[in-house]
Parts: sequence; C-alpha cells; structure tokens
Amino acid sequence: MPRASFISYAIIMRLLTMSIVWLALLVWVLNAYRVGCVTSIAVLLLITAAVFVAGSERSHMHSRALFNETVRHDGRLLRLVYNGLLINLRDLAVAVLLGVVLVTSALTLAPRQWSLLFVDLLLLTLLIPRIARLLGTEVRPPFRYAMARQWAVWISLLLLWIEGMMSLLFYPPTDYTGMRWQEVVTYNLVVPDAACGIIETAATVFVSGQAIAIWAVQNGARVANDPTQSVMLWVGYATLVGFTFLTALAYSRALIGVMGRPWELWGKAAPSAQGGPAAADGSTPGL
Repeated sequence: MPRASFISYAIIMRLLTMSIVWLALLVWVLNAYRVGCVTSIAVLLLITAAVFVAGSERSHMHSRALFNETVRHDGRLLRLVYNGLLINLRDLAVAVLLGVVLVTSALTLAPRQWSLLFVDLLLLTLLIPRIARLLGTEVRPPFRYAMARQWAVWISLLLLWIEGMMSLLFYPPTDYTGMRWQEVVTYNLVVPDAACGIIETAATVFVSGQAIAIWAVQNGARVANDPTQSVMLWVGYATLVGFTFLTALAYSRALIGVMGRPWELWGKAAPSAQGGPAAADGSTPGL
C-alpha cells in the first residue's frame, strides 16, 4: 500500500476511534432526560474504561522508566514496589472519579463547547503521529507512541482547561451579581434533567460547585471583606480551577484511552538500554 494511502487510512481510523467518546457523550446528553440508570451507567462505564486505559498506560510507563534505572531487576524490591495490581487499582479509582466528573459536566456544556471538544479531537488525531515522529530515535520503540499519547493528553488538557475557565469568567451562563452564595445554591440553581437519580444527584453537586465559582467571579470585589461570604469566595475560586481542570483531564484521557495499549507495559519491568535486551524490543506501537 502506498505510504500516503496508509497515512490517510491511519488518520481516518484514529479519528473514528476517538470519535466514540465524543459521540457517546453527545448522544447520551441528548437523551439523558428519558433514559434510565442502566443506559447512563453503561455510558459511565465506557468513559471510565477509556480514562482508566490512558491512566494505566501513563502510570506503567513512568514506573518502568523509574525502576529500570533505580532498582535491581533480580531483587525483591522490584516485586514489592512495581506491583501492577496496586497500580491498576489506584488508576481505576481515579478513572471512576474522572468518569463521573465528565459525564455530569457534559450535561452542562453549551453547543459552542461541544464544537470545541470536537476540534480538540481533530487536533489530537493529527498531532499524535507527528509527536511520535518528532520523538524519532530519541525514544525507544516500545515507549514512543505511549509517550506521544501522554504528551497529547497534556496539550489537550491545557487547551480545554483554559477554555473552560475563560467560559466561566467571560461567558457565564447565569448572572449572580449582587446575590449571596446562599441564595445562589438555594433558589437559582438550574439542574439539568436526568432520568437516573444517581446521575441527577451528581449533576446537582457539579452544578452547585459551578454556580459558586461563577458567583465568586462576579462578586469577588463586593464580598471580599465580608467574613460570612469570603470563605465561600475562596471555595468558588478553587472550584473554578478544580472543576474545569478535572473535566479537561477526564475528556483528554478518555480520548487517548480508546487508543491506549497499557497491557504492553503491564509486564515485569524490562532491562535498561545498557543491559541490551530492551533496546532491541520490537513490540508494535499503537496508532
């Protein structure tokens, strides 16, 4: 097959694979008001699995890089600290948290933000193979595409995080100017409809945090000297940064996770390049 055709085929397959996350979220959001918990939890499990794959690939890549250089491979310490089960359990817990954040935050996204998520998807589709080529001979073949995918996560995270904070700062969905935070969370919350009670509860928590963040931005100068309001002001600022960061991280990892291959790194840490065998490792990199 000609090289140009192969590259085009790879890009199309990568685009279609990563689009699974975007389409699953969009279709679910459009039907969340009428589908039950079975469908909602199925979408949550899909997103959680994708996030877990990306997180597991990152953790095992970093662990292998660290232990290859610091720990004797014939000693007991390697078996103790490089415990794949414990690493995966930790990554699973993180993936569940990020999956819940992404699924609930998707209910609050405006059409403009859905467009940005798709643009981000297109950007990563084109960016990952170019990052892998730039790494070239600088990175050993078994880790080249895994590292390219992890760098792409941070590029996507930065883009979406900045956009998320800018949206709440300059294009807030609601005006809370002049209100107290108690009034905001008691009388002015707009919770998206979700037929599944678990999802609706999580969405209420997310929307409450988002509302406090918007209130803090709009009323910071006015309530800064009010002791009864200033604590929630800082809570709002922390929520502004934290919620947007977690949402951006969850989506970025989910996109990368559908292409990740962490099982290639789950085995025992390979000998270092100085030892010879790992330098000749010819395992097949991912797309």
